[in-house]
Amino acid sequence: MYKFLTKNGQTMALGLGVLVIAIFFINIYTGFNSSGYDMSTALNKLPKEDQKAISFFDAGIFLTIVMTVVSFALAFVVFGLTDLIKFPKNAIKIGGGILFIGLVFFILYSTSSFDNTGRLVGLNEKFDITENISKFISGGIKTTLGLLGFSVVAVVLGEIWSQFK
Repeated sequence: MYKFLTKNGQTMALGLGVLVIAIFFINIYTGFNSSGYDMSTALNKLPKEDQKAISFFDAGIFLTIVMTVVSFALAFVVFGLTDLIKFPKNAIKIGGGILFIGLVFFILYSTSSFDNTGRLVGLNEKFDITENISKFISGGIKTTLGLLGFSVVAVVLGEIWSQFK
């Protein structure tokens, strides 16, 4: 399986991607024609009732979601678990990294506050955002930005380090 995927995997992925794009465009073109619109119609300017009736984008969106889920399942579950079983020392490093990120997220979640002032009052009520959800969002954003900053610093330091080797 591994040899087959290393030899043909990129070609298969490209072919599947082109097939999904072709299905998407054909579905859109036929959907426009069958609904009585032409390709220059501004769909966002149609009345809300007519916009809700448009369904010719659904197939492309569904296929894209399916491809994303399948690729994540293959990458993380199938190949990830296989590598963890084959190389258990790497599993300890990966587990340590996941625990570290989880600890950073928990600290940032715990220190986040619920902001319920100004415009956020209306947004919190509109989307039913509770204090815990707000803290979860804040902790996730701060963790993501921290990881982004860490990766930028690591890339810069890695390039500097490679210049001196």
